[in-house]
Amino acid sequence: MNYRIRLHPFVSRDLDAIAHWILDYAGPDAAAHKLSEIEAVIATLKTTPHKGSRRDEIAPGLRAIPAGRKAVIAFVVDDDIAEVLVYAVTYGGADWAMRIRARSR
Repeated sequence: MNYRIRLHPFVSRDLDAIAHWILDYAGPDAAAHKLSEIEAVIATLKTTPHKGSRRDEIAPGLRAIPAGRKAVIAFVVDDDIAEVLVYAVTYGGADWAMRIRARSR
């Protein structure tokens, strides 16, 4: 069964910020490559939604997985409706746990 991927409204901001940050120090090719890498990892959640570490101490049902060497994707899985909600994508050591807490209020 394939799960539907839904992005929290602020995830597009996360991705834009990552792209701009990488663009500033590594150029457009590196930024495009990193975003493609992150999007590919998100796409794998359609078929394998339960991967990653459970982080219930941050938010109920929260999972986190790496995307490449410096990105983290935080998400929850709703098996009842076969959906993965991506709460945040962070990069370069950003405090993703704090971002999740702010978004899940």
